[in-house]
Amino acid sequence: MAIRFDDSLPTLVRIISERMGSEILSSGVILRDTTGRLAFFIDKPIDEATIEKLSASLRIALGGYARTDRIVASKDDFGVADILGDSSAQIVRVGDHTLRLLDRRLVGIDWLRAPSPAAPPPPRFVFSSLKGGVGRSTALAVAAAHLAARGQRVLAVDLDMEAPGLGALLLDEITVPEFGLIDALVENGLSPLDDTFLADLVGPSELTGRYGRIDVIPAFGRRSLNNPGDILAKIARAYTERILEDGTTLTLLDQVRGLIDIFSESKRYDVVLIDSRAGLHETTAAAVLGLGAEVFLFGLDEAQTFQGYSALFAHFARFLPAEGTIPEWVDRITMVQGRAPQDPDHRTVFGEKCQALFNLIRPSQGSSQTSVPLPAEPFRDVPWDEDVKDEELTLDDTLNARETIAILEDDRFRLFQPSTRRELLSEPVYQSSFGVFLNRVSEAFEAITESSP
Repeated sequence: MAIRFDDSLPTLVRIISERMGSEILSSGVILRDTTGRLAFFIDKPIDEATIEKLSASLRIALGGYARTDRIVASKDDFGVADILGDSSAQIVRVGDHTLRLLDRRLVGIDWLRAPSPAAPPPPRFVFSSLKGGVGRSTALAVAAAHLAARGQRVLAVDLDMEAPGLGALLLDEITVPEFGLIDALVENGLSPLDDTFLADLVGPSELTGRYGRIDVIPAFGRRSLNNPGDILAKIARAYTERILEDGTTLTLLDQVRGLIDIFSESKRYDVVLIDSRAGLHETTAAAVLGLGAEVFLFGLDEAQTFQGYSALFAHFARFLPAEGTIPEWVDRITMVQGRAPQDPDHRTVFGEKCQALFNLIRPSQGSSQTSVPLPAEPFRDVPWDEDVKDEELTLDDTLNARETIAILEDDRFRLFQPSTRRELLSEPVYQSSFGVFLNRVSEAFEAITESSP
């Protein structure tokens, strides 16, 4: 029976642990190359006969997933020290074993980077989903209008270059800027982005009231819209890594974060709303992991939602220690049920499924605790009891349940086009469906801004 990708790593782990022991396995490094083939690097000197015997066993067991050059090497072999000392190795669990894995990729490299710490003000909110049609961009537009009506200066950024929509929602033909995000990523690979170019990335939305403002960086600017034949050529280059003169590599995550940082540091905006590309693409990693933002994960109550998010949350689990304190980024993830039914029992079912997703982050490992509830409100807002407020919360503690947010189904927003139906952005209209969601946005906004020195 041919071995497949999902079988390969557990097979290597089993053979190494049986032949060499768990200590050798955990102290060494497993390398998976860009094709998926595996090799094991041992963090101690091993005699050549043992290496040859172990290599032969692995080649037979792994078949096409065994490295063709050297499948086992010891600490004294050439180049092994660099592999053993590579800080990009992930700590992963395979069965009962904890090990270090270097996962070399041609694409998806940003998924290997640990989540960024919370960004300083202005607050950042990422709106992400596995597919379109779940109300993600509509929720962003309503949130932008809601914040602007309270006097806030809002920047909305469309990261979805392959299915852009935010520009069409918030801008018109007159206010679309000269360039879009796609141009920023293409031009950044050739020369620094100057102030004139950055100014031409932003278009003002006419959907604001008398108080605040909404500026938009669309995926496509006027240049792209006027030259649609070049858009696919731009997309092919927008995802390319940039190599600087000093040899530093800038991935897509680095470039997107750098652009958001520029507009965040200008003090022109009070809040930044980012519309992520649907799916588990590289741009999703940049938005969800790389911006230090509050992250809203949208979905419908259907199998596709939970199949996709199971993969995402299982990946999140790789960034958590086996024991210790809960990383603050976990608390910045909120599940949102889009187009939720009016029946609260149906919404409860969705919330229970979301609970199971968070359980993937911290599965039971032989303790009495069998699950981890949804994250609590931001720790700075948790009403601790006096006798426990100074204690350190650990991964094995039970958190205060953070309920999944529901945005109720509303036919008025199904074909949302605010430029032709301005009344939809009136608070009495949107509050019935979006009220709970907007309360969460406002609470997080106030907590982040109040914590700023």
